[in-house]
Amino acid sequence: MYLCYVDESGTGLKDPRGNFFTLAALTVRAQDWQRLDEAVIEYKRWISWAEPEDFELKARDIRHGHGVFRGLEENRRSELLIRMGELIGKLPVTVMAVTVNKRDLPPTIETEEQLYRGAFWRLLDTINELLREVSVPGILIVDSRSDLHTSVQDRRLVDAYRRYVALRKEGSMLVEVPLFGNSEFYSGIQLADFAAHIITLAFQRQYVRLTAPSPLTVLSHRTPEEAAYRAMASQIRKLVTLP
Repeated sequence: MYLCYVDESGTGLKDPRGNFFTLAALTVRAQDWQRLDEAVIEYKRWISWAEPEDFELKARDIRHGHGVFRGLEENRRSELLIRMGELIGKLPVTVMAVTVNKRDLPPTIETEEQLYRGAFWRLLDTINELLREVSVPGILIVDSRSDLHTSVQDRRLVDAYRRYVALRKEGSMLVEVPLFGNSEFYSGIQLADFAAHIITLAFQRQYVRLTAPSPLTVLSHRTPEEAAYRAMASQIRKLVTLP
C-alpha cells in the first residue's frame, strides 16, 4: 500500500500572491511511514516551546515568520527552510505535482472549483501511473479544506474523485475515497504542503526550467527557497504544467 498525501499552494483564481496554483502529492510506502513520521516530528522539535502536534509546518509561515515561527530571526528561518528541503531529499518518498498558470487559463475556467478539479484529475493520473508501475494500491490522504461548520469543500473533492474513477475505463489503483484530516497530525500532508509551495515559487520566480529527464533544473542558487528546491529535486518524479 502507498500513502498518497495531497496539499496545495496558491489557491484562488484571483490570488494576488502569484499567477500559479500547485497541487502536489507526496507518496510513501506504508512500511516506510513510521520513518517519515519520526523524521518530521524530530524536525518540529526545533520549536521547543510547542508540542509537534500543536502546529503545522507550513513553508509560507517559515518564510514570513508567521505562527509559531514568529519572532525567529530570518537566518534561522532560512536554515529551517533549507533543512526541510533536505529532509524530503533524504526520505523514501516520491513527489508529483501539477502546476497551473492561472493567467493562461481558458475562459471556460471560471471558478476555483473548476481550477481545482482540473488539477486534481491530472494529479490523480500521475499517481495512478506510479501505482500501476509498482502494482501496489494506494490511498489518498488530504488536508481538510472544510471548517467545523461545513464539509462543502471536502464533499466537492469527493465528488470530483468519484467522477474521475467513474470516467477511467482502465480503473484506478486508488482504494476508498480520500481520507481527510488536520494537517498538524499528518506529517505527510505537511511535507506535501512544503513541496507545493516551493514548486510554486520555482515558477513564480522563474529560476527553473523544464528539462529531460529531470522534471526541473535549477538555474541559480541564491535564495533559501532555491536551496530548498535543489535539496528535494531528486525526489520529484513528475511535474505537469497546465494549461
